Amino acid sequence: MKEITQYIKECGCFFLGTVNGDQPEVRPIGVLQEYDGKLYTAVGKHKNVYKQIQANPKVVLCAMGKGGTWVRVRATAVDAPQEIVDKVFADNPFLNTLYNEETGNKLGVLELTNGEVEFCGMGGPDRTEKL
Repeated sequence: MKEITQYIKECGCFFLGTVNGDQPEVRPIGVLQEYDGKLYTAVGKHKNVYKQIQANPKVVLCAMGKGGTWVRVRATAVDAPQEIVDKVFADNPFLNTLYNEETGNKLGVLELTNGEVEFCGMGGPDRTEKL
């Protein structure tokens, strides 16, 4: 799991894909954490992305690294317990300015589970692992 997290973080930006009705939606995301061998991301609960995940929890993360390599994570996103939410805030202090009582915005921290990771080159998947 650490290899996946490190690779994606080194990319700087990664993209989260969801389903909006019968259409795909993709947007850049900046939070990715690994705790105890589990992968987590975070989105605002007031945003459409969170509503889309609640309606259909199947998601995909994608990031491109150096030299044309890239990674894709297909998973089911489920709400994380409060202890993980607290860890995400502690490890990403900038989130406190966006998600607080003053703004009224709440952060949805999501565990990515029951999925697979594909490490790819320009020719397609080189290696696939269970999440």
